[in-house]
Amino acid sequence: MSSHLSNDIRIEGNLSCSSDLIFDGAIKGNINSKGNLTVGKNADVEGDVTADRAVIEGKVSGNGKFGHCRITTTAQISGSVTTVSLQMEEGASLSGDCRVGKAAG
Repeated sequence: MSSHLSNDIRIEGNLSCSSDLIFDGAIKGNINSKGNLTVGKNADVEGDVTADRAVIEGKVSGNGKFGHCRITTTAQISGSVTTVSLQMEEGASLSGDCRVGKAAG
């Protein structure tokens, strides 16, 4: 089961999800997903993001903590990323500390 929050969604506050989540809206708050998380191309996140597996396609201003993370070519991250496994595509932007490996997760 998965949830999709489209680009017309605006949230002020924290968002928690126990299943897979595709988030393509705007949020001023933290996102915590127990499943797979996709931060879509239209997303604008101002807060920390936590997920077991994440695909970041949009804008994140905050820290990320992931088991596995893929940062796509359209992603813009301003903040620290901590993950066990990282895949970053050419063109992606990451401004902040990055810690990768088993000791990081």
